[in-house]
Amino acid sequence: MAITSAISDLISSIFELFSSFLGAAYTIIHSFFAAILSLFSGFFNFVADIFRGVFDVLGGVGNFLAGNIVFIGVIAALWFGYTQYVAKNPQARAKITNGAGAGTKKVN
Repeated sequence: MAITSAISDLISSIFELFSSFLGAAYTIIHSFFAAILSLFSGFFNFVADIFRGVFDVLGGVGNFLAGNIVFIGVIAALWFGYTQYVAKNPQARAKITNGAGAGTKKVN
């Protein structure tokens, strides 16, 4: 009985060794493919987050403009009025005098 149990234990341990080698190989291959998949998934998540951030920024700028539209309109109207005033009425240059009363005499 001892010889038969020893042989059966030897055969079962050989099968367990073979099973553990296959399990290790499967784990290595599975972890490699999982890493590749997570790399691509992370890249696509990264690109999606970039676009989401850009749209959030643009939305924030749009909300700022919508919230301050009256103020921005007043500034634009003042700028437009100033440019029209400068274009139609050039400012007269002040006469430069050198000293007290110099250059104010009438010459006949």
